[in-house]
Amino acid sequence: MHTSKKNTIEMKNLRIFLLVFILLTYGLSGCLGDDEQEQEDEPGFVWPEQVEIDCSIANHTGLVCEYYAAMNSTPVLTLDDPDNNDAIWILNLDGQITRWTQNEEQELPSQTSLVGDLSGIVSRCHYEQGLLGMEFDEDYQNTGRVLLVYNENNSCESAKDSNVVLAHAKIIDGQMDLDSLEVLIEVNKSNRNHNGGNIVSVGNNQYAWSIGDGGGSFDPHGHGQNSTSLLGTIQLVHYENESIVLVNGTDDPSYTLHYGLRNPWRIDFDPNGNLWIADVGQLCFEEVNVVPLMQSSNFGWSEREGFHDVDEDKGCYENRSEPNSEFTDPIIQYSNNVTHCSIIGGFWMDWGPELLRDGFVYGDFCSGQIWSAKNIDGNWTAVEVGNVGTMIVGFGKGVNNELLIFSWAGSIYQLNENHSSESP
Repeated sequence: MHTSKKNTIEMKNLRIFLLVFILLTYGLSGCLGDDEQEQEDEPGFVWPEQVEIDCSIANHTGLVCEYYAAMNSTPVLTLDDPDNNDAIWILNLDGQITRWTQNEEQELPSQTSLVGDLSGIVSRCHYEQGLLGMEFDEDYQNTGRVLLVYNENNSCESAKDSNVVLAHAKIIDGQMDLDSLEVLIEVNKSNRNHNGGNIVSVGNNQYAWSIGDGGGSFDPHGHGQNSTSLLGTIQLVHYENESIVLVNGTDDPSYTLHYGLRNPWRIDFDPNGNLWIADVGQLCFEEVNVVPLMQSSNFGWSEREGFHDVDEDKGCYENRSEPNSEFTDPIIQYSNNVTHCSIIGGFWMDWGPELLRDGFVYGDFCSGQIWSAKNIDGNWTAVEVGNVGTMIVGFGKGVNNELLIFSWAGSIYQLNENHSSESP
């Protein structure tokens, strides 16, 4: 091994070790989803400082991690610009939506412009709060409408002022008209964390919306196993003609597709109509779930975590417990060991680097480890992609189908094939 390459790897390992040491010192476990009920600032629980850690990955992976863009806040989502193939929209937790345009002349810098600023509306009283999700109306070209998911109250006076809302707003001449913003559905919560927040079009004017269990340790209000609660679920919403269509003639604005979830921060679909859910764990295990979208399922929280029965007193299990016919177990779990802490969902990859295609890409917030769930000989298997070092809060899609990695401190990186390592 060349000395320079060896030194680079050693420095990266040291950087990861120091980060993990800080996280463990602060008692951070299940970091994107673990506060005591209404005790965000409880003794021993301190979120780490948002320090930028450069993204890098070992060359033997065949991939390279490079700088893409930087935001003033934490990026959480990208969407293709509906009017410009050379641009994407980037959502930030602070409520700003930025249009990022790649210059056709590669030697010239990219350009950014503001699509909308909801910072005066969305709550940032907690690290997990803010602008969480967005999707275009399927009839966007005619309506100009977008659907938005966010925490709406920003008084910070009480954890109970932390409701999650689904709203819509109109885009006029490329700019969001805040006067057109209207709340469609409001979900009451008792804690600031566990908001979920992804909303994805599934066709036929329907949208899947992920909602966390409402926060607090071990689901204190029992939302996960309450099929009548909107919390801890995937909701199906019918939005058409700029309004919510009520469910089957009832007064219900949405339908519970799946429940028994803790904090499904990100979801996606594959070409076969399967729903992929990365669900953040409480104590021991992070999990990846997959089911047909319309096959209603109970994923077990807070009776089950991963392949295990939950027991608040006994802590983590070394061995799997027997499956329970009432629940749908995940296809993959990984443990919160000395480096990992919180799963970050990504995408079903039928685009991007060849190495990642035909699999569901996901990562871990604390460790920077990335995996791909792939079907190998009929079994879903976690294939290690590599460790990128930085604290991952999400994934996105770049202008040229780059897989983007969002860092907690605000930088965006791109993961591409490392063509420079190929032999001449």
